[in-house]
Amino acid sequence: MNAEAHYMSTGPEIWQQMKKNLTHFIATVGTGGTISGTSRYLKEQNPDIKIIGVDAYGSVLKKYHETGIYDISIAHSYKMEGVGKSIIPGNVDFAVIDEFVKVGDLKSALRARTLAEKDGIWGGHSSGAVLQAVFKMKDAFKPDDNVVVIFSDHGSKYLSTIYNDAWLEEKLYSQV
Repeated sequence: MNAEAHYMSTGPEIWQQMKKNLTHFIATVGTGGTISGTSRYLKEQNPDIKIIGVDAYGSVLKKYHETGIYDISIAHSYKMEGVGKSIIPGNVDFAVIDEFVKVGDLKSALRARTLAEKDGIWGGHSSGAVLQAVFKMKDAFKPDDNVVVIFSDHGSKYLSTIYNDAWLEEKLYSQV
């Protein structure tokens, strides 16, 4: 029902607020409800909208999308919650996703912190992940593109992790 809820609400809201002028929709992919429902609605309105799924390094989703092969050998642990999977969730509609972009724990955490500091948006780790994907793709966008992203979490549950300097140093900077 998660995907259906986004099909009935998030998709129409984006379409209306963008005044039908949308070129790209970018969202993280975990269980798949947000991107699948929203994207299905948007693609029905305009099949040319590019749907970009954000996946974590260590997840199997991008490879599965590109090859149709579920390869558990590429899976490894990562710290982001709600981004990526080591299984293929039945809720993900891969047919509406045009492309996946992989992002890592540290850069996504730092993007979330910068978003809070510079823009006053207190996003969580997956919000940082979607913003990191935008920065990775920035050269692919044209000046007249209209890109919508979903910041799917808030920072309050990350006070002891990505917003904690000691945790960041121990868990993420040590991976570099």
